[in-house]
Amino acid sequence: MAEILDLVRKNDKYRAETLNLQASENRLSPDVKEALSSDLASRYSHIMPDGNNSYGGTSLFEQIYEKARSDVQSLYNVRYADIRPTGGHIAVLAAIKSLTKKGDTIYAIGPEGGGYPGYQEEYIPEMLSLRRESIPYLPEQQEIDYDEMAFAVKRNRPNLIVLGQSAFVRPYDLARISEIAEESGSRILYDASHVMGLIAGGKFQPDAAKRADIMVGSTHKSFFGPQGGLILTNDLDLVPKIEKNLTWMTMDNMHPNRVAALGIAAREMLKHGKKYAALVEKNSYNLGRALDQHGISVRFGPWFSKSHQVLLSPSGDRDFIAFSKELERNGIIVDRDGRVGTSEISRMGFSGMDEVADLISEAHAGHNVLKRVTDLVSLLKIEFWR
Repeated sequence: MAEILDLVRKNDKYRAETLNLQASENRLSPDVKEALSSDLASRYSHIMPDGNNSYGGTSLFEQIYEKARSDVQSLYNVRYADIRPTGGHIAVLAAIKSLTKKGDTIYAIGPEGGGYPGYQEEYIPEMLSLRRESIPYLPEQQEIDYDEMAFAVKRNRPNLIVLGQSAFVRPYDLARISEIAEESGSRILYDASHVMGLIAGGKFQPDAAKRADIMVGSTHKSFFGPQGGLILTNDLDLVPKIEKNLTWMTMDNMHPNRVAALGIAAREMLKHGKKYAALVEKNSYNLGRALDQHGISVRFGPWFSKSHQVLLSPSGDRDFIAFSKELERNGIIVDRDGRVGTSEISRMGFSGMDEVADLISEAHAGHNVLKRVTDLVSLLKIEFWR
């Protein structure tokens, strides 16, 4: 036990001294951390359809649950929010099952367009016995081919159109997609996992929950909550299906400590979300521009990004895995898929993207910038809470 605790403490110290630019991560506030490590972490709660809890001793948690759920509904201006999913993938499973039946066809963006791997044929579609087709996509423009999509959807009439990507830097024309879906009788699922925090702050795709039948997402990427998921809808006819497909189908205990932490994060978003989301959007554009000027080629110039991440261009001398490792030796953390994220550094209230780009380019050139990185990180303090 001591050995594991020692490693945990070493990890805490190590990550506190690094500059985290991973698109899938964010920083928790002290209040959210307190809820996660509270007594609730060892408790159960299972609220049944009749409103009764299968467990005793939950009266205070049930108040927490209702406050958290109400705040999430207010944050996204929706009629129903399910805050129980313990992960975004679980939220997706329950939502898709609520919108389809075996043998149905779904459309999703393929991996060549940065689509989520879980939507590929051998994963969620196979698990739920669905057929899958690719949404016509223009990777070099980071845009759906709307004319081709309209033709394909009219011809094939898919039951469900799944939107959202892992490499996600440009919003959709949801008005056009809604017209296409309405003509074919297709439902729309918007997977906002990467951009939940931006939408909460009125940026990127503010009409997502309004135009989609269901919006799902993760709560720990651009949203600065604990790891978990959300299911949001304005169609109250879907609520019984959603609740049925969560309860004992895709999950059981909702993890009360996570729910409490999510409620606190939602309050932080209600208070600070607009300012935070605006900073994320600004930082992503400025980082993309600065990296490009420093010789680190970024896709989709001159606009670069409208979300929380920039996408690097593959090149003959840049392998994304090697690139990530050479940055990590200098205290800079990025993923190994060519994505550089701005959520966490924006959570720290920092906007010096020229400095960040210079550190990345110097590290990539083989120079040791570890001391400069740790000096910068030592000055950063978490913002947008309380």
